[in-house]
This record gives sequence, C-alpha cells and structure tokens, in this order.
Amino acid sequence: MRQAFIVLWASFFALLCPQVLVAFTGEPSVDGKEELAVFEGQSIVRIGVQGNRFTRDYVIWREVRSRVGQPFSVKQMQDDVRRLDNLDIFSSVDVLPSRAEGGVVLSIQVREIPPAVPYISYDVTDEDGWSYGPALKAVNMLGRDVYVTGSALFGGKTTFLLEVNDPWIAANHLSLDLVLARIERFNELDGFGETTLEFSPWLGVYAGEHGRLRAGFSYFAVSSDTAGHTLSTDGKDHLWRFGLGGGYDSRDWWGDPHRGWHNDIEWIKTGGLLPGDGDFWRLDLDLRRYQPLTAQHTLALGTLVTLQSGKVGRDLPEYMDFHLGGSNTIRGYNVEELGRRLFGKNELLATAEYRFPLAARHEYEVFGMPADLGLAGALFVDTGLAWNRGNEFELGRAKTGYGLGLRVLMPAVDMTRLDVGFDEGGNWRVHFASFAKFDAQRLRLR
Repeated sequence: MRQAFIVLWASFFALLCPQVLVAFTGEPSVDGKEELAVFEGQSIVRIGVQGNRFTRDYVIWREVRSRVGQPFSVKQMQDDVRRLDNLDIFSSVDVLPSRAEGGVVLSIQVREIPPAVPYISYDVTDEDGWSYGPALKAVNMLGRDVYVTGSALFGGKTTFLLEVNDPWIAANHLSLDLVLARIERFNELDGFGETTLEFSPWLGVYAGEHGRLRAGFSYFAVSSDTAGHTLSTDGKDHLWRFGLGGGYDSRDWWGDPHRGWHNDIEWIKTGGLLPGDGDFWRLDLDLRRYQPLTAQHTLALGTLVTLQSGKVGRDLPEYMDFHLGGSNTIRGYNVEELGRRLFGKNELLATAEYRFPLAARHEYEVFGMPADLGLAGALFVDTGLAWNRGNEFELGRAKTGYGLGLRVLMPAVDMTRLDVGFDEGGNWRVHFASFAKFDAQRLRLR
C-alpha cells in the first residue's frame, strides 16, 4: 500500500500539466452546441428571460454576460448557462435561439426549484452515528439567491443549526457566510461529554474571474463534563479566532465538477493577542483538480494538508486534533479503531476518484416539485497520515483504503454518498455520508 500512496501523489502532481491529459483524452462535447452553432457570430437582437416566478430579475441578469448588439458566441452563452446553473436555484436552464431581422433572439428559460421547503433532515458521522430532526431550508430567500437553513437534529448528537449564505450582496460578489450552531455529543475518541457553541461570520469577494478572497472571525466555546479535557481548569474553553483565506476556482459545474481547479488556502489564528483560551495557528492547503477523461467521465484528485502550531493540551486543545478513518478521511477504516492509532494535530489526506454517470442529471418532479437529480458511480483511493512531531511524518505510517460507491446528485446538498471501502487487509466497510468528500474532510466533526 505504500506504493499506492506514491502512485496517488504522482498522479496528482502530474496534473500540474493538465494539457498532457487533454491531448490524450480529447475535449468533451457539450450538449446543445450543434443547435446554437448556426447562430455563431450573428448580432444579438434581443435577450429574454422566462420562468422566474420567485427569483428577482437582477439575480439572473448579473450572471448573463451576453449582451444585445454583440456577436453571439456559443461559448459565452454556455458560460452564462453554467453560471445560472451554479446558483443552485433552478432545476433546468435552457436557451432557445430564433432568427430575427438583423440577427438572433435568445430566450433563456429557467424552471425554479421550490424557494423554501420544510423537511426531515439527517446528519451522519462515523463517530456520532445518525441524527434526525425537523429542518427548514430556503435556497432562494426573498428571490435573492440567499441560502438559509435551520435545523434541530437529535440522535447520535443533538444539533441546533442556523446557516446563512448570501453569495452576492454588492460590489464584485461581496458575500456573507454565517454559521450559528450548538452541538451536544459524547466525544468517543477523547472520552468526554462535549457541548460546543459556534458563531462564525465570514465576508468574501472575487478577485477577477476565478480568484477568491475572504476574512472572518469566530467564537468557539467548548464545555467538558469531565476534568482534564479543556485548556481552562473550569472545564469550559472560550476560543476567539481570526482568519484569512484565498483561492482559485475554475470549476465548470459546482455541484458535480467535470473540469477545472478548486484550490484554497486558509490561515486562522486562535488566542495570542485575541482574548480567550488557546494560542495557536492553523493553516489549511486544499488542492483539487477535476480532469475530464471522456465527455462524461471525470478523474477527481485532491489533497488536503493541515498544519497547527502549539503543544496539544497546553496551547492547542486536544479536541482540535485529527483522528483518521471513516467516510470523510480514509474509507475502508473505522474511525474509532484507526483513529485511536493514527491521530495528531497535523494531517495529510489525498484522494483520487474516477467518477462516471449512471443516470445523467435530469429534471424530475418529486411530489409535484421540480428538482435536478442524477446518479453517478465512483471508484476511489484514499490515503492519509496524521502526526504531532516531525519524526512521526513517515510514509510507512500512512494508511490507504480503496473501494467503489454511488453518488446521488441533488440541488442544495451537492451529493449523498454510499461507499464500500476496503482497508489494506482486505476488510470492507460501508460508509454513508453527505456532501463531496473533498468538502466534508474540511469539517471538524466528520
């Protein structure tokens, strides 16, 4: 399995020259390109939008770069459709061209998913198991593409969550991400009853077409029912944190990327000159490449490196370290088994997934409500390592898992995953999780 680790990393860094694979596999075809191609270069006489009952007109128009009076470009219109689809508030986006005196008329037809839906939500982690409860999700609050969700989940852990995302308040995509959460659970790996409260607002902006910048702060409080698990002697830590982040995002489709990069770096400082407990910094380097192999088959490669300063138990709380194993780190392993042996304040995770469609994304009506759904399969390899001291960073300590799985693609959730993973000894385990692994492995509870 050590060889698998080396091959996985070699594959990822080989994609630093992606033109090699493109030359080998060829460019994928694009649906609808042939119908639109006959209008290439003709002057755009008029552009109309139909079907938006809830969505404000300006939310749509700010994503459309094609302009009346300009020559029609198939690529430009495809980019417009991608941007509209990435809003994640439409079950379908179609462009219908028609001939007109002096050029072409474009009709952009959208169909909205329900702007707000009450439902029974769930959450599952390898350590805490399943939790269920009522939730209300608004993916298009006030018709402004504002995402708001609130939930109360009970079971493996008790969670009260409010999450708000406004992706474009003003200027160049000035955005707000806000998380307010309270979680009660038993921390199996560290052996104490844990209650956490988090308040985290972040502001972000675009830097050009693909650049991303953000800054924010958070208040994170952790209470323990057992002495000796917090930095503070009274059993409750108050962590005040400030962070900066930036990245590069050239993905084509955000919900199920087929092509592009999604790279991110984030630095967070806890304590020090800030009030509260703790005194450490954390650095996350997250690199992802989505490489088309055919028109619909994708190789997704990603690596996450997290480094933290300070000594565990003195500067850095023990509940902030990483225990590997499970659906969102190294599949094929149980986190309660591997996580007791492979853990530390630093981590390195690498994943390769070969993704292929089983049922292409299509607009369906579920209980009379339109939704964009699809089903995909995946073959994957995960490898990872966690360590505290420099001499623990050895490839021989890394663990590798592999397997296959299903992906249910759906709006506002990204995907739900069902994986069967195998460890290095050939033992297999079933993993069930929400969201893409690349996103879920960034979470503290995973």
